[in-house]
Amino acid sequence: MLIMSIKGIVAVMDRAAWSESQEMGMYRPGQKVELKHLPGIIDTIIAYDPSMVPPVILASDPQPRYPDELNLVSHVASAFNWFKPCSKASKSTNQQPLATSTTRRK
Repeated sequence: MLIMSIKGIVAVMDRAAWSESQEMGMYRPGQKVELKHLPGIIDTIIAYDPSMVPPVILASDPQPRYPDELNLVSHVASAFNWFKPCSKASKSTNQQPLATSTTRRK
């Protein structure tokens, strides 16, 4: 019985170490995040210190944050409108069709 409980404790510790390493990989310096209570405001992580509570330090926010307070941003939205059709290149009437024949001239 004692061996089973020790194995269970080790398994819980392994899961905690795995979870911490996964969190460190997600909240790495340079990652763009959005505060959940301020949607639309994008900030950058400058440090993640697992020995600190809370562990995430942001560039423009003096208060460290917990990962639960943040949304990861995969990319920052640009001004490009993906739903607007692109303009077509103007066709010149003086263009000649490309030769597709493979016959040789003698």
